[in-house]
Amino acid sequence: MTDRDSDITERLLARDEDGIARLRGRHGRLGMQIAYNILQNEADAEECLADALQAMWEQIPPNSPQPLLPYFLRIVRNTALKRRRAMTARKRDGGEVLSPEDWDTVAELELTSAREEDSERIREALNGFLGGLRREDRILFVRRYWFEDDPARIAEVLGITENHARVRLTRCKKKLRAYLEKEGITI
Repeated sequence: MTDRDSDITERLLARDEDGIARLRGRHGRLGMQIAYNILQNEADAEECLADALQAMWEQIPPNSPQPLLPYFLRIVRNTALKRRRAMTARKRDGGEVLSPEDWDTVAELELTSAREEDSERIREALNGFLGGLRREDRILFVRRYWFEDDPARIAEVLGITENHARVRLTRCKKKLRAYLEKEGITI
């Protein structure tokens, strides 16, 4: 039997622990790459992946994500970003160690301090901007700024030079700034 995402989701909904193992087998490598891109440490990335898999177990049910992969990758990315913020805060505050429970508290404070209507407006504007880009530019932009992938690796995947990738990223950023200003969003 193949481990299609729908099969994995069904297993998780049925509370079958094999669903987590299948999720890790099917998408764990990509999740690990994203966590590593953000954390730049293999051990931290592995812990982050384990935390993301635990979060998937806790969130399904009641959630039934379709498609599964973007849902999982968002959890991996957010978990890695929380960990990086906590590590950065620890360095700034003189080395006090934050527990995983503190990471969630820090993230919740940041989310509640941001105004939800502004966040929704920015999200809609970003989606509109990305929808207007050519497919290759959209891949380039998302891999760099959402997955925090290295420009050299992105260039290799797209079959272009690293310099060409960097130039296109710069142009995309300029287009994004203009698009957001047109939408009334200042950065």
